[in-house]
Amino acid sequence: MTGEQRPPMATVKFNESHFVALVCVTWLAAFVFYWPIPLNHDVSWYLVSTGRLLDGERAYRDVIELNPPLAFYLTMPPILASRIAGLTPEHGFIGYMFLLMAVSLALVHRLLGRLPESRPLYRRGMLVAVLAAYIALPMSSFGQREHLMFVLALPYILLVAVRMADGACRPGLAVLIGVLAAAGFGLKPYFLIVPALLEIYVVIARRSLRVLFRAETWTLGAGIAVYAASIFLLTPEYLRFIVPMATLVYGAYGAPMNAVIGSMPYPAFLLAAGTYAVVRRAGPTDRMADVLALAAAGFIADYLAQSKGWLYHLIPALASAWLLMMSILLRHVGRQATTASQPWKSAMLYGAVAAVSYLLIGAQTIVPYRNTLAEDLLPVVQKQAAGGSIAALSSYVWVGFPLVNEAHVAWASRFPAQWLLPGVIGRLAHPESLDPTTRQKLADIEHYNLDAVIDDLRNGHPDLVLVDDDSPYFGSDGFNYLAYFGRDPRFAELWQSYVRIGEASMNVGGNRRFEIWCRRYPNHDCAS
Repeated sequence: MTGEQRPPMATVKFNESHFVALVCVTWLAAFVFYWPIPLNHDVSWYLVSTGRLLDGERAYRDVIELNPPLAFYLTMPPILASRIAGLTPEHGFIGYMFLLMAVSLALVHRLLGRLPESRPLYRRGMLVAVLAAYIALPMSSFGQREHLMFVLALPYILLVAVRMADGACRPGLAVLIGVLAAAGFGLKPYFLIVPALLEIYVVIARRSLRVLFRAETWTLGAGIAVYAASIFLLTPEYLRFIVPMATLVYGAYGAPMNAVIGSMPYPAFLLAAGTYAVVRRAGPTDRMADVLALAAAGFIADYLAQSKGWLYHLIPALASAWLLMMSILLRHVGRQATTASQPWKSAMLYGAVAAVSYLLIGAQTIVPYRNTLAEDLLPVVQKQAAGGSIAALSSYVWVGFPLVNEAHVAWASRFPAQWLLPGVIGRLAHPESLDPTTRQKLADIEHYNLDAVIDDLRNGHPDLVLVDDDSPYFGSDGFNYLAYFGRDPRFAELWQSYVRIGEASMNVGGNRRFEIWCRRYPNHDCAS
């Protein structure tokens, strides 16, 4: 009616349930995004090798892998689930990773809610930051052990911050977090640097050793101890066979420390460290910032200790530094809402924004995984090896993987790549620098590798073999695989069935070329 006032429109308040629903939608959108993307080569190898273990082969005898067995154990659930559900192992693994991320996010959400004096803006912002750390930063290395570890271990890291801020956590929840942390940190011995640093920090800050007797700490320690004992009992070949070989030869994959450091986004890390130092010096004690800074430092130490310079080794350090900067930024924004701005606070804010931007935009990790060699060779493999198998004579894992997975063929080798040879050849090239015992051990490794390659070629009957034309891991003189193996009459006889049908290349630190050899047998003449 004219002159009547209309009732005010109802407003919808954005509450916690709306926020959680928005996070769930983002999680689901990321799941849909990752579903069609190929997994990286290391994860693809684990899917193939773990499947072979589930089919009855034995780890470190029929499947020769450098790393301890926990990665196999953690890969078994998605493969079993995919077989039951009729999915590919790749899709089963993607679903598995997103399930683990959902569990981890739920724990993080609960822990942030138990952080004393934390504002809703801070809790919500940090949960979004954690989601970004899970789905964006490791994009090119999705599912790598570093990614998996961080998803499993982050609740433990945040629980340390909650404890230090005098927040509460029920024993059952703490035990669950400790179990996940044991599964995560146990993937590589280097990862244990981080919980060690955090517990030292707790002891120093509380000035008591009794703070170590927490439910999650006991569970973590017990889990690592049980896992270590299981290696002795279930896979003694790892300690008796793999570790001695790796100790002698895996140094060929190492990089000079200046190159390892040069591969780091060190401007971002320095800026993050500087921003944290300003906060620590000028502001009140921030236990979350302390814990995340220590975690980032520990993961950087883990990266340096591995001495490879491989980008995916930096994922946990990048993710921790990202969460540190977001925590500082969100704390600052929360204070700005109630206090007058100060110049040093503004400088800190700009520094945090710059570091966050560099970590996200400058990091090379935020691109989907792509293997152009696999893309180029896929039609050839589908034509020449359909229903069969392939192999590779190369020191690169990415030559055979994810090509094997994408083409749905078998892998006719016990190795993911010829990782023993570079160290053996390089060290035996200078016998004068070796003592007799070491020289004999290297010769034994060389003989084992030669016999293994010949046995796999004889028993696996690969329809295609990709032969590396060169590899920087052998030094500047290069290496000819066919000339090397062809010196053995057994290999030469088997190789008579193979004909060269082409070549392919991939640009990875230089143009890497590979010859394509096809096995001729009745009804398979390798015609193009």
